[in-house]
Amino acid sequence: MPYNNFRTLTPLLCMLMLASCISQTPVSYAKSVDNLVIRFRYKVHIINGLPDNAKPLELSCHSNDDDLGHHTLWKGQEFQFKFGIHFWKKTHFVCNFSWGSKSLNDITVFVNEVETRTCRETGNCFWKVETDGIYFSNNDQNWEKRFNW
Repeated sequence: MPYNNFRTLTPLLCMLMLASCISQTPVSYAKSVDNLVIRFRYKVHIINGLPDNAKPLELSCHSNDDDLGHHTLWKGQEFQFKFGIHFWKKTHFVCNFSWGSKSLNDITVFVNEVETRTCRETGNCFWKVETDGIYFSNNDQNWEKRFNW
């Protein structure tokens, strides 16, 4: 009977030892280890970067599994959501944006294999809506225009 208990605990003990070794990786090796590690959780931020509150930003986001609802963002406000990626099916979130008479529909704000590469370092994907379009960043500092109104 004690032998069977040991066989059951062996995989658990091995996993704990491996986790302990990984968590104690020296800072100098962080970049090379980061290239090997898979991130499981991400956060998408959608920011209203419009100049005034004359017209709010309206948006609604969803995936195949989740409806994140309708949101009204005033100047400087942010909507964000967190999620874990799926391994056996595609994680794909899209949003519909409208600002006054302008609208953009079915804009992909996260999809496996695209944002998992570009947002992996920080775990964050930032989208900022401005008067001329929608911009993307993975660090909330360096912005790239992705969509025009």
